[in-house]
Amino acid sequence: MTSRRSTETVDNLRDRGAALILAIGFVLMISAIAGGLAALIATSFENRSSLEGLRNRQYAADAAIQDAITQVRTVTDRSLPVTCAGFTTNLNSVTIRVDCAKAYGIAPGTDNLVLSQRNVIFNACLDTGSACTDASTIIRAQVSFEQLYAGAVTTTFVQSWSVNR
Repeated sequence: MTSRRSTETVDNLRDRGAALILAIGFVLMISAIAGGLAALIATSFENRSSLEGLRNRQYAADAAIQDAITQVRTVTDRSLPVTCAGFTTNLNSVTIRVDCAKAYGIAPGTDNLVLSQRNVIFNACLDTGSACTDASTIIRAQVSFEQLYAGAVTTTFVQSWSVNR
């Protein structure tokens, strides 16, 4: 009888050993998955803040250029120079400066006439107190304003719109 009991005890110990190995393997697998998820979450939070800052600058620059376009549309006298040097706006806790300048152009008209185009180039950058440069420009847009010789702007055409960063 003693031999039978000792055999049962040895079998139980083997079963317990196998269960222990399975439990340790399961714990290690869950730990590896949890560690990978923790690293993914930490990286996502770091990337989110830098991406949020970049998007805030781009959206603020977009809104500032649209506001400047609206202001330039109100200029009805073609002889007035179109400049908006240092026009600033604050959006999303970002202060944006918009500089713009005329870019003359000509277009073929009806009856063999040549029409002058009222084109304006807008540059938006972070406001540092100085004019926007090519390196600091966030958004650059070229817009054409169609208007009667003296009167309100009838149509506005965006000829180009580029986001630099």
